[in-house]
Parts: sequence; C-alpha cells; structure tokens
Amino acid sequence: MRVIGITGGVGAGKSTVLHMLEELCNCKIIVADDVAKKIMSYGGPLTMKALELFGEEAYGPDGELGRNHISKMIYADDVLREKWSNAVHPEVNKEIYGQIDAARAEGKYDFVFVEAALLIENGYDRICDELWYVYAPEDIRSARLMECRGYSQDKIESIFRSQMKDEEFRKHCRFVIDTGVSVECTYNALKNKLEEYSRM
Repeated sequence: MRVIGITGGVGAGKSTVLHMLEELCNCKIIVADDVAKKIMSYGGPLTMKALELFGEEAYGPDGELGRNHISKMIYADDVLREKWSNAVHPEVNKEIYGQIDAARAEGKYDFVFVEAALLIENGYDRICDELWYVYAPEDIRSARLMECRGYSQDKIESIFRSQMKDEEFRKHCRFVIDTGVSVECTYNALKNKLEEYSRM
C-alpha cells in the first residue's frame, strides 16, 4: 500500500483530483478538513479546549463547532489563534495516522491519499511515500473561488498571501497535477501516473 499526500493552494482543484482518484484506483481517501470537523464536534477530543478558549458559544445546538464565532475571535487575536492551532493540529494528525494504520492493517487498498492544504507544514512528508501538488494558475483559482464560494477579490488575495508559494510546493512534491488546462488533461495525467505504479 502506497501513502500519497495531496496538497495545493485553495481553489487549485484538490477535490476534483480526489474524485478522479476514487474512480481510477482502489484507494482510501483521507481529507484533513473532514477529520478536523469530526474531532471538533461536541464530545470529541477538542471539546474542552474549545469551551475553554471560546466559551459556551463555541458550539451550536446541533453540537457542531460555531465556526463563524470562532473565526471572528481568532482573527482578532493572534495569541488565541495560535493556542487553538496548537490544540487542533496534533489531534488531527493523530487521527489521520490512526486511519492510515487501520487501512494498512485491513490490507485491501493499493493507495491511501491524504489531502491537506498544510500537508508540508505539518510534516506529512515523513509519513507519506511521496507528495503530489495540485496546481492551477492564480487567475483560474481566483475565478473558481469567486464563482463557487462567492469570495471577494480582497479575501482571495489575502488567502493567497497566507499560503505557501508555488515554488515551495514544487520543491517538496514529486508529481505536479495541472488542473488549469482541462478536466480531460487532469484525468489523463492521473491515469498515466497510476499506471506507472502498476508497472513497478
């Protein structure tokens, strides 16, 4: 079983790539955002820390994290943001490591793909056999974010400034998937890459 990390900037097309990989091979997909959402729910391992840092409004009546409330608080307070980040990342990592170990023990997958925007920053190169970079030019990413998420240009530029630059991604990743040409090109690039492993 090969463990491959999937990373890239916001709007690059990581979700599209994951859907294609599900179709193309026998794999398990682990999405860091989904893992984070699960462990942040009321009763999960981050409950006490969330209540400590953000008060009773940390959770809505449905038991889900009050993301709008928390976002406002952490973006106004760097110390608070760092405390929350320091609590979240180790728990997310622990859950992801556990899921990889469980997939390995099951012995039924050829690949496990771990998708995370902060894959490199969180040291996943140490647990993945290799990293893949999902790339699209910034103008295409901007257009996608405006159309699909309704983001303003100011918000998009702020996010781009905060994320790792293209050359850094390329330095750490063995394979680059360009989603900026066409869906067909992306699909064929993935298909060809996976066929390389079948010939090994």
